[in-house]
Amino acid sequence: MLFLTYFEMNEAMPVAERLQTAQKLTASGLFPPKDVKLVRWDITPDGWGILVVEADNAAALDRSLTLWRATGAGFFKTTRTAPAQPVVEAIPGTAQVLKDLGGR
Repeated sequence: MLFLTYFEMNEAMPVAERLQTAQKLTASGLFPPKDVKLVRWDITPDGWGILVVEADNAAALDRSLTLWRATGAGFFKTTRTAPAQPVVEAIPGTAQVLKDLGGR
């Protein structure tokens, strides 16, 4: 199952502290957890980005984000996470809903 997370870094956290947190989690092998496959992890120069992962359930992804929050309190300003799917897979489902509703 795919999950997409949109995040915004907390600009109030010093850059050195953010870097230390990131290095601690990635170098130790804690992130990503064993039950989460990292598909994409991108950040912009403005400090917001996306994380796309494959996981069997939401609990696995919750662990991923909790690791960041517990290691660096205030690391994120905002996160938004939801199940996701490729658009090409969503289109047939949308078409079927319209068909089921009588072609609306």
